[in-house]
Amino acid sequence: MPPGVVFQDQKEYQYFCHFRDETSVELATGFEPALWDTLVLQACDSPSILQLTVATAALSLATKAPYANLWDSEKEVHHQHALQQYGEALKGIQKMVATGQDSMRIVLISALLIFCFESLHGDFRQAIVQVQSAIDMIVKRITNNTQAYHYPRVNALGIRGSAEIDDDLLTAFMRLDRPSLTLLSKRKENAPLLTTRIFTLLFSEEHLEIPRGFAGTAEARVYLEDLKWRVLTTTQPPKSVTSFWQEEPEEENSPDFSIVPLQLKQWYEGSGALNSSSNLAIEFAHWHDAFSPLLNYATTPPGESMFLGAVTLHIQALAADLLASGSSRSTLSSPTSSSSQSMAAGSSAENLNRFPTVHAILSFSRQLVAHPKFIKGFVFDIGIIPSLTTVIMVCPDRNLKREAIDVLKSMEPRREGVWDSSAVARAGDISMEEEDGRMDLDMIDPNILEIL
Repeated sequence: MPPGVVFQDQKEYQYFCHFRDETSVELATGFEPALWDTLVLQACDSPSILQLTVATAALSLATKAPYANLWDSEKEVHHQHALQQYGEALKGIQKMVATGQDSMRIVLISALLIFCFESLHGDFRQAIVQVQSAIDMIVKRITNNTQAYHYPRVNALGIRGSAEIDDDLLTAFMRLDRPSLTLLSKRKENAPLLTTRIFTLLFSEEHLEIPRGFAGTAEARVYLEDLKWRVLTTTQPPKSVTSFWQEEPEEENSPDFSIVPLQLKQWYEGSGALNSSSNLAIEFAHWHDAFSPLLNYATTPPGESMFLGAVTLHIQALAADLLASGSSRSTLSSPTSSSSQSMAAGSSAENLNRFPTVHAILSFSRQLVAHPKFIKGFVFDIGIIPSLTTVIMVCPDRNLKREAIDVLKSMEPRREGVWDSSAVARAGDISMEEEDGRMDLDMIDPNILEIL
């Protein structure tokens, strides 16, 4: 139990324990939950942070109650307690801000918990506003003194006691600071927002050299994310995307998740990121070589505890490699574990030979979704929804696109950070319907069109 945490009653203590033991693991979705079960819980000596933590735990119980076979009355008890604690927490935070008692650390932890609460509650606009505001605050703070906030991403010896912003907090917001957040944050009255600002300020000049092997999935994740951030080198959306800001937003439907896949494709195409770097393809191959022992171990019974995190990273790496290497390279080989070939055995040999990376993404994704510990609800960390979106964006094979959409539908109503599986699946369906319409037009005799 963190020192200094004072509970008002037994109920508050029980919700706190639920957050520590279950909610933190669910939010981390297969990765190390230190951000939640250590950093957040240590900050619960602040009454407002404790109330936000309790509210998030209670709402998590309420939203998954149907799957836990709880009575509606029990679900409503959790829901009402979550709203009551959340309201009190917001009042406490407002009071701290008004009196200048809030620290940067408390503000950022509050933003993370509010993001999770609003995401669980379904107010996605408010969730995105919280994250974007926190990122703006971080960027403003570090812009004039980047060295003070730079931290070792690998081989760090403990937590820097002098850090104004905890490394885990910076990393959490850096992972959210992606083009998808920029697109979802669009407002007609504002100029297009930049993306990847935290990474650009702190680490754009620091290129990590991939080792021959990784100590664990946490280290492998750091190196993979360094590569993924370098696939898209521009922080400014291209003109094909900035025109999107001039459209009148439909406030009742904002943010529009369904537009994200198309806009992302335009962003990557407009910035020249697709098919752009053979050097990155080589580095992805080195990453796969270093990661292969961990992946092979994770797919065996002794490595069961690593399965979710390891397979998620593998899928992310395959999808990022697909972007960097080019979807048009039909002979693209897929560095996978020794078990991956058998997982795709049901596919036709010809199709498998043409798009082995896409088949591997789909095969591992299906196995991941079928795992009993896979959460079909809100999780904080990004998992495989963006990877399946990449397949829909760039794969020329319609059957494989349809398979990616089907996998997304099989995990509904899962949300990963700002990514919504249902919205992306709908966007994929719309894209497929539009392709069908174009194909039908291509089959019509042009002379008949002239008569019409």
